[in-house]
Amino acid sequence: MDTTKKTFLFTMVLLLLPVILNAQESKEKDYEIALTKGQYAIELQDYAGAIGHLTKALELRPGDQAARVSLGVAYSHSGDNVPAREVLQQAVAADASDTRAQYELAMVLAKLGQQEEANAQMAMVAKSGDPELSEAAKGFLKGVAPGEKTRLNVKLSGGLQYDSNVILEEDNPVGPKAKKADWRGVLTLNGDYAFLRTNRANAEAGYALYQSLHRDLSDYNVQQHTGRVAGRYGLTKTASAELEYAFQYSFVGADHYSTAHRFAPRLSANLTPESLTELHGAYEIKRFFDTPVFTDLTGKNGTNSAVGVSHTIMLGKKAGIALDYTYDADSADAAYWSYTGNKGTVNALAEWWAYKFFGGLSYDDRKYDAIGPGATEKRHDGVQEYSAGVSRMAGRTVTILLSDQYTINDSNLAVYQYKRNVISLSAEILL
Repeated sequence: MDTTKKTFLFTMVLLLLPVILNAQESKEKDYEIALTKGQYAIELQDYAGAIGHLTKALELRPGDQAARVSLGVAYSHSGDNVPAREVLQQAVAADASDTRAQYELAMVLAKLGQQEEANAQMAMVAKSGDPELSEAAKGFLKGVAPGEKTRLNVKLSGGLQYDSNVILEEDNPVGPKAKKADWRGVLTLNGDYAFLRTNRANAEAGYALYQSLHRDLSDYNVQQHTGRVAGRYGLTKTASAELEYAFQYSFVGADHYSTAHRFAPRLSANLTPESLTELHGAYEIKRFFDTPVFTDLTGKNGTNSAVGVSHTIMLGKKAGIALDYTYDADSADAAYWSYTGNKGTVNALAEWWAYKFFGGLSYDDRKYDAIGPGATEKRHDGVQEYSAGVSRMAGRTVTILLSDQYTINDSNLAVYQYKRNVISLSAEILL
């Protein structure tokens, strides 16, 4: 090839390269848009629309695993189980380690009456490292309806905590003993029973027991009994309303310490497929009782009203961040215990294999209404909290948790200033 032809071809390549790259980039954008629209349509239960968008996504990127699995889900939810089976079988054949594809294929096989094949797929999912799908698969194999939790759920948790500064209540760090660190054992039992479950509404009742036992400071042993009832109603496909009532009865040492009634409404909405926005409120009626060790508590009798907004954003399938702002006002019989507070919180969660990593920080600004006994000015606290931890599945029903929480209470009154570090190691068992 002579020099003139080489120069001509080289020039044509340079001229056409931007066009080719732009076309490829446009194709990738079209694919991303089609995939996102298809997955969002599934969330909105628009399965016909989802099938159209996801089919286009596969045309733009043939053999794409994410689009293929989502298309299988769309077919399945629309009732077209035969094409759903074909698409999902292709997805499993392409990637035998895709737990989501295996799970969805098993669901379709069950709908088509192929129970033996469905059980075989679910058995593989149950052994996978995906905690959520593994538990769902185990429920399927036990005969629980797909996507449905058992009506009765019971969890038992126990562990050890090291507390660098044992405090009964964070807003009242002054107690009968000087600042002291201690070890304690902690036991919790939680049980919930869903007595109503329909397509749009559900309701449940529950009971929780909390017991702490200190090595040295037995006066700070706490026992709490909490009964609750809660209901949820789906207002639209993406919004719901909830209401919970809880009654708490507490002992400190062996003496009755307090009772509380709490009402908590909540409105939730998925403004996008990757987010959850909630408006939450609470109204609590509290009553305290003097004990031989802890006295002058009745001045704290009163109510607390709170209102706030939270927004959770998913960063992929296994990570997310949650932001919350809450305003609360405490009205007590003794004005120096009454306050108004503004609290901001940031929490983050990420999953990797059988591990969950979490961390959080918050700041609570509290201004009290009156000058307390022995003080020369109104109390003003700034409470900083930092937390971090990791949990790991250990077997089918056991989770091991290691966490640390550090608190700094910065107050204009020296008696209320403190720092506190609580390290916890516990195990939770799903009974």
